[in-house]
Order: sequence, then C-alpha cells, then structure tokens
Amino acid sequence: MKTMIVCSTNYPTPTDSVSPFVEQIVNAFSLNGIKVIVVSPQSIIKHWFRGSKRHPRMREVYYHDGVPISVYQPYVLSFGSRFERFNTKLRDRAVYRTLKRYKIKADVCYGHFWHHAYSLFKYAKQSNIPLIAVSGEAVISCHTIKTQKELEPFIDYVKGIICVSSKNRDESREVGLIRNDSKCIVIPNAIDNTLFYKLEKEELRIKHGIKENDFVVAFTGWYDDTKGVLRVSDAIKQIDDPQIKALFIGSPRDGKVVEPDCKGIIHKGRLPHDQVPEYLNMADVFVLPTLAEGCNNAIIEAMACGLPIISSDRSFNWDVLNKENSILVDPMSVDEIAAAIAELKQNKELRAAMAKAALETAAGLTIDKRASKIINFIESKI
Repeated sequence: MKTMIVCSTNYPTPTDSVSPFVEQIVNAFSLNGIKVIVVSPQSIIKHWFRGSKRHPRMREVYYHDGVPISVYQPYVLSFGSRFERFNTKLRDRAVYRTLKRYKIKADVCYGHFWHHAYSLFKYAKQSNIPLIAVSGEAVISCHTIKTQKELEPFIDYVKGIICVSSKNRDESREVGLIRNDSKCIVIPNAIDNTLFYKLEKEELRIKHGIKENDFVVAFTGWYDDTKGVLRVSDAIKQIDDPQIKALFIGSPRDGKVVEPDCKGIIHKGRLPHDQVPEYLNMADVFVLPTLAEGCNNAIIEAMACGLPIISSDRSFNWDVLNKENSILVDPMSVDEIAAAIAELKQNKELRAAMAKAALETAAGLTIDKRASKIINFIESKI
C-alpha cells in the first residue's frame, strides 16, 4: 500500500487544532511511507456567520521525514443538526466532486467514522478502490441518516472495519453496519508519545506556583454535560478541601455558558495541544466522568503522563481502563466521583501503583504501534 485517501471532517489547521487525533494517525501513515490525500470539507456557513477562518482548499503538509500529505478542504454548506440528512448529502457530494475533479487515485480509501466512509463510497466503487471504515463515534448515527437502500451496497462494499473499542464494534453490529466479524478489528485510539510522556512534576509545579502539598485534579474536554465538567466541579466542592486544586482544560461547546466554579481552580480554558502535556504533568489525578465515547484520547494522554484515572464504568472505557490503572465510577454520581478523588488523595500508595499501571498501559497505546496495526490490517483486506 503506497497511497491512501482519508476522509474526515474537522481536520486540524494551523489556526484550529480540532480533532488532533485524526492528524496524528495521518502523520503516522506518512512516516510509514504512505502518500496520504486528506479530504476534509469545510463549512462556508461557519465562515460567513460564526467568523471561523476560511482555509485553503488545497495545501501540502510536511511532517518530519514523512511523505508529504495533500489536504483538500472543499467548501460546503451546512445548515445545523436539524438538517443532518441534507448536510450529509452536501458533504458526500463535495467529497466526490473533489476526488473526481483532481482525478485522485489511491490503493485504499479510509473513512474516519462511518459517515465519512460513506462519503467515499461512490468514488471508491467507481474507481474500484477498496474502502475501509473506522468506527470511533461516541454515538453511531449513520444508520439513522442514510436509508437502508443507501446502506446495503455500502455495507457490502466495505472491505474492512476498524473499531476503536469493543463498544463501537458491538454497537455497529447491533445497528447492522457490521454483518461479518471477519471484516472487523478492535484497535483502541493512541497517543503521540513524542508529545505525551512523563515530565518532572516538581519543576513544573514550581514554575506554575503550585505548592508541594496541593493535590491537583485535571480534566480535559468540552464544558458540557456529556463530559461531566460540572460533576467534577461539584465533587470538588463536596470534598471541600483547600489542598485540592483543579485544572479544567477545555471550553464550552457551541458557545453555551457552562463553566466549573469550584474553589482552587488553577487553570480554566483551552490550551494549544502541545501545551497540554505540561499541565497534565502537574496533576495528581485525571478525572473525566464522560457519558458517551468511542475511545477517549484524553484519557490515554493522561495515562501517558503518569496519571491515575477516575472515569466512567461504561463499556467504551473497558478496553483501556481497569482496576489497576483507574477507579471506575457511575459518571452521573457526584458522590462516587468525590469519593474516588478523596480516596486517591488520601492513599499515596494506591495513587503510585495506579500511576505506574497507567504508564504501562499507555506504553502499548502509541500512535506508531497503532499505525502499524492498522496498516497490517488494511493490507490483509485489500
């Protein structure tokens, strides 16, 4: 396999670091000598009415010594979630026209999530290019937007399916997107271990004015109910310990006014992706009581920085979290979240053991290892 077409929305740009995990796997493919052509439609509506920056419709990206990556970002209209079926049709058309216009050829098409695999389907079939689908959504909805008549030939044509968790595999199977388990493999998400790794905590705390006896809780994600930012804030309020400090890395989703307001907040707001490891390494524990995931990258990034995890006792976590590296709680229970934070604050030995196990888990979830597994799987299917 020498060339690959990748379709995904929200591909990162120099001015917008959305979905960095897509860029990471594309970069890893390029380091393996694969020429990647990314097609990522950009909403012209967001540019007109929300002030988002308009990006070039075609650019070349160079990552270290990897093969240059071609990124196509055709303009597309989008009209909000109420018109999702119409939006997806416009996106599918933009992807098809871009590939057709530039007569792009490849050894494989790779759709990052079910919707985007479908966007590649028409061109892949016409050009006789094998199609690989990635299932990584928090909630799978492709089958609710596309009709069964539309899905049948697509499902038959897909040559391989990569699921980021057993939960995603099971859900895809339940809604009829996976009908042959031999087409499917579970490969959890991964981290860039050249960016996320353990640093000297004491030096960082001195730099940021954090006291030695402070117990720092870190959260990364959208400030919304799904990620549970207010449940973390309320749990810290419930404990009411002045030694507990908090890092809330993220921002409100879609402009909604949702912000944590507990005492002891050291940082609140977004950070450039390359600054996140420094802040995580100042923490003692990572807390994310999320309600819906495919496989959460922020959790793996926190483990790579040596943090014990407090997160949801739900199936999307079970491929990477266990009793050795985490405390799994009911994500809707502020009491359970507070009890877990208090337990890890009080039990230094347990905290150290979980930190060690977290590092060991993360060592097996690096982006280069994930890329190799994906490449081997694709080559076995095409």
